[in-house]
Amino acid sequence: MDLAALHEIADQRRSAWNAAGVRWAATDGPLTDKPAAWLALSTLQVEGQLTVWVSGEAEMDWGTLERGGSRHYELDTRESLGACVADLEKALGLA
Repeated sequence: MDLAALHEIADQRRSAWNAAGVRWAATDGPLTDKPAAWLALSTLQVEGQLTVWVSGEAEMDWGTLERGGSRHYELDTRESLGACVADLEKALGLA
């Protein structure tokens, strides 16, 4: 998985997130034998994070202090990564 795609998807959606008052950050992890990048989104009510590794594995976690969830993905295309970001938006009530 090309980790730069996560940054590109975030750049495409940042205007909508900013307009909705969402705080967000797309971050590259340190260089390791299994590089990763993550996308963090937060509102006043809920927070979520999507972590993506170059292997195509991805973990999404979201929630509030009272409840939350997590989901595992196996990604192989930019489109599947975009769908995963859309899932995070839905989990946070943004879509």
